[in-house]
Amino acid sequence: MIYMNRFSKRAISPKHVNPARRVGIITLFAILIAVTATAQNTTLTYPETYIETVVDAATLNTLSHEFSVDRVQRTGNNTFNTRICLSYKDFDNFLSKDIPFTTVPQTRAYVQMAQNYGQLTASWNRYPTYSTYLAAMDTFRTRYPQLCEIDTILDDTPDHHKILVAHISNNLSDREGKPSVFYTSTIHGDEVLGYYMMLRLIDYLLTNYNSNTYATDLVNSIDIWICPLHNPDGTYYTSDNQINTSPVSIRSNRHGVDLNRSFPQAGQNPTKENEDEPEVQAMMQFMQAHDFTLAANFHGGAEVFNYPWDTWSSWQHSHADAAWWELVGHQFADTCQHYNSNYMNEENDGVTEGGDWYVITGSMQDYHNWYLGTRHVTIEVGDNKVQSTNSLPNYWGYIRQALLNFIAEADNGIHGTVTDSLTGEPLEALVYIANHDLDHSYVETSLPNGDYHRPIKAGQYAVTYSAEGYLPKTIVTTVADGQKLVQDVQLTTGVGIDSYENRVSVYPNPAKDFVTVEVDGGMEITEMALYDLRGRLVSANNDSPLQTGTFRLDIRDLPAGNYFLHFRTTDGHEFIRKLAIGY
Repeated sequence: MIYMNRFSKRAISPKHVNPARRVGIITLFAILIAVTATAQNTTLTYPETYIETVVDAATLNTLSHEFSVDRVQRTGNNTFNTRICLSYKDFDNFLSKDIPFTTVPQTRAYVQMAQNYGQLTASWNRYPTYSTYLAAMDTFRTRYPQLCEIDTILDDTPDHHKILVAHISNNLSDREGKPSVFYTSTIHGDEVLGYYMMLRLIDYLLTNYNSNTYATDLVNSIDIWICPLHNPDGTYYTSDNQINTSPVSIRSNRHGVDLNRSFPQAGQNPTKENEDEPEVQAMMQFMQAHDFTLAANFHGGAEVFNYPWDTWSSWQHSHADAAWWELVGHQFADTCQHYNSNYMNEENDGVTEGGDWYVITGSMQDYHNWYLGTRHVTIEVGDNKVQSTNSLPNYWGYIRQALLNFIAEADNGIHGTVTDSLTGEPLEALVYIANHDLDHSYVETSLPNGDYHRPIKAGQYAVTYSAEGYLPKTIVTTVADGQKLVQDVQLTTGVGIDSYENRVSVYPNPAKDFVTVEVDGGMEITEMALYDLRGRLVSANNDSPLQTGTFRLDIRDLPAGNYFLHFRTTDGHEFIRKLAIGY
């Protein structure tokens, strides 16, 4: 599917701040008092509080599906110390479960705020006020117009902030077939270390272009997008001039919603309760409009590289590229540990599959992987959600090289273009690896260049390239870790296609109840099989050849999603049709 960029560039100007727009701030600090509590004697002071409780695995699973579980640490064979952020919307529901808990005192960090761009970049030891953030993004654009443009993901949040993204490339108008990377941070408004790091990363790439070879090569070879602040309403909840631990900055958005539990759930098509939140809708539209190869979103409160899936544990439902995720995850953590041996070393030496840590649904990571096929990871970058500003330069030193290396990983694996063998025109094609790809892990080419980018663990793979109206082509190829393999492919039409794929029609597509398969020209098909995205056989007809005629498949009992119809002819030709069901 091809998406056009719907986001126009705007001049950025500081928002006029109304100091009176937030009320009752003093009463918020009542929730910071640490007390041991039970459901019978505790009330919540608006807007949210963090609590801790020790529960067994079954209770943890229930809580993680109903509430905003923030961190989990194993305390025994089947017990877990669980930290939960409860908004005013959730508190009564949690109390009704009669689970003993302790409120977590939120000690305020030592924070200095940069009042202007000069203060922010002088020593990089301050967080920006909101107006300084806008000024910084605008300065990046005006100082480096050939390398940086600022797009708007959301122009007006409920609390009248902007969600901005910096686009960095040596050719801003044409991706030129390059892989693309998307970094975003602070979907939880009180987790601001990543916010600082993303601003500093933008500055680093721009100021080091043409003076640092590695930074220059990244900007020249990869299309880079960085959104420093996904939840400005949460970060600047109390004031546009202050950031600190909750409730100065809060986890949720202005509506009391955890945005990282509000995306469409992987593996299903139900509407999440809070999917219509403007920050969620805007981010979904933005990600749909770009064919990102890799992506990462940055959190705080732990130090771990958390790869897909969040929705399932690895023993329930492993990602097709779990081995690749383990490789790049440990490379990320090991690089951080090289600069500080005590940093980024939680869980399995700094790396975990999301559901193995604790299961959540509706995460941005799983949405991006499942629905859009991007390799998107969640990275927790600091034990404290708000680091004291005097420690910010140290954390940048620990993680800078790992951030750069992950961007570079987008240029490893299998890459190339798929074109028409006669005209050379780029094609919309499916790049599918049999006996490997599942759960939307396949990739598709992007127009106007017809390019594809497939990060993958070292090994030998049979890669099939297919496009509507063309004979598919399968190439067996060997991939090495940390290297780029260029595999350009030309697909052919002509006599062969007239005799095979072009003489099989599949309609309607998408379909809801029945699918019609029409075979013409006297061709014999020895096998017609329907597979889901996990590679599981759903139905097959190979008892007798399908000659000229029309056949109907009953799909009423199949869950909504994408499927593959696989055909084999009597003389050994095979081809695949992608089929959408339930939309």
